[in-house]
Amino acid sequence: MKIKREHKTGIIVITALLLFIWGFNYLKGKDIFKSYDTYYTILDNVEGVVQSTPVTLKGIQIGTVEKLKFYNGIEKTMLVLNIDSRYHFAKDSKVKIYGGNIMGGKSVAIIPGRESAMAQDGDTLAVMKMPGMFDLVNDKITPLQNKLERILTATDTLMWGINNVLNPKTQKALSSSMEDMAVVMQQLKYTMAKLNTFMVQNQEHLKRSLNNIDKMTGNFAQLSDSLQQLNLQNTVNRLNKTVITLNETLNKLNNGQGTMAKLMNDKKLYDNLERSSKELELLLKDLREHPKRYVHFSVWGKKDE
Repeated sequence: MKIKREHKTGIIVITALLLFIWGFNYLKGKDIFKSYDTYYTILDNVEGVVQSTPVTLKGIQIGTVEKLKFYNGIEKTMLVLNIDSRYHFAKDSKVKIYGGNIMGGKSVAIIPGRESAMAQDGDTLAVMKMPGMFDLVNDKITPLQNKLERILTATDTLMWGINNVLNPKTQKALSSSMEDMAVVMQQLKYTMAKLNTFMVQNQEHLKRSLNNIDKMTGNFAQLSDSLQQLNLQNTVNRLNKTVITLNETLNKLNNGQGTMAKLMNDKKLYDNLERSSKELELLLKDLREHPKRYVHFSVWGKKDE
């Protein structure tokens, strides 16, 4: 059976049409030989998400953004997601819009939820917006900008205060102080030069003085060694024996032992001594007043009555 030219042309056209449809969908990220489920998510602003943006699940592409359209007038934007029906996730999963670059592009990912119920074809998923690069930069720059403004304000206040303080009178006084400081530094330089000259001229004397100090230090060290070598322990032992003997003597005196203790502790002896002392005193007094009663002396040998 011979195929007519018209049939060949029809087959070629149909094949080309099928290839065009397949290629067009492939470029959109959709395989016509696979089945897809459709999910929706509502955004305030798509912020760089475009048609055919890949949709990932844990880093693996599972679909694409099929279309974008307004929702509830123009207040919201709806994303229509084509997800390969082979992939399933919880109903409370969220769509995350993240990333962003200089060109303004965004990425879409599905964050799995925890519910046991699985999302079905046609469900609307909640959105979880993530800050982009420019959002993060803006968050970092804003506090820095506020700090910079405060620093500039403080600097301006400081400069205003300095301008008020540095009036012509103060500037003149400051200039005079700087001149005095220069004079002081010049004198200090001159003094240091003199001191240096003195050190050079008296180098030998200073050297001998340092040697003498070194010798004195050595003598002190020898004296310390000599003191350490003295037999101080024997002296301490003798002193201890002396103290022990003194304590024993004092104990004997307290206990009434010995002549000294009796003299100290016998009241009768004390009274006798006191009485004898008084009688002796009376005797000496009488001797001074009436010496002839006790001493008989005559120059001519005459006996006194």
